[in-house]
Amino acid sequence: MTRRVAATLAAVVALAACTAPAGSSSPQSTNQGTLIPPVVVGVGTDIPGLAVFDPDSHDRRGFDVDLYRWLGNNTSPKFAPVEVDVLIADRVNALALGRVQLVVHTFSMTDERRGKIGFAGPYLITQQGIMVREGDERIKVLDDLSGKTVCSQAGSTSYNQLTSGWMRNRVTTTSEAGTRQCIDRLLRKEVDAASTDQIILHGFVRQTPGLKVLDVTFGTQERYGIGLPKGDRALCEQMTEGIKTFITNGAWDQFFRSNFGDLDPTGHKPDPYRLDPCA
Repeated sequence: MTRRVAATLAAVVALAACTAPAGSSSPQSTNQGTLIPPVVVGVGTDIPGLAVFDPDSHDRRGFDVDLYRWLGNNTSPKFAPVEVDVLIADRVNALALGRVQLVVHTFSMTDERRGKIGFAGPYLITQQGIMVREGDERIKVLDDLSGKTVCSQAGSTSYNQLTSGWMRNRVTTTSEAGTRQCIDRLLRKEVDAASTDQIILHGFVRQTPGLKVLDVTFGTQERYGIGLPKGDRALCEQMTEGIKTFITNGAWDQFFRSNFGDLDPTGHKPDPYRLDPCA
């Protein structure tokens, strides 16, 4: 563990032991009695297939959750994730201000974000997709969106792509605070389609009857990475090596199946030998 993270964790160890958030992990001991340090991880709570938190059972589940828990047990040095809810809009600031040490939350690796934080990855790849109501045969291919109303999360890369380029003058785009709200509007027939990263749509469709994800993608490739404090090369290398092993030893495939069922992983699984280098 690096000096920067270790300094922050001195306070976290005491805090996690008595006031750890619901569903989080506290410092753990190995069989030899060695304390496994906690690492504060910013996580999502409402993205089926990737990160969901049940406030009644305090259970967290999803591909992102499986990833950081696996990394905690299988990288060197090991760490105990202390899970902290982070809104999508707050991910960069949570890292930049030192409130968390890692963010594993559908975090696309972009040049703009690299100006403030670091990344390890990618661990998952996707593109923007389209969701419609089952039985609605008006929209089958991308061109069918012309003249239709599409809902997307405000301020997201998906919303930006719908309101730029050739889509801008052909599609009426409306926004909501989150994808769940867009899906609710789709079910109420207030919009014709909902759009965000295709892998996120597949997670929602598994738990929401009456919807389907089109076999259509567009826009730039979204490469999900683990957000890190900027300049922490040692932590970046630890996470990068962990992601490589996660992909090559079968854990990636296991957790993809358990969270997305029979969805074809083609196009979603990164090349473990071409992960981004640590700066």
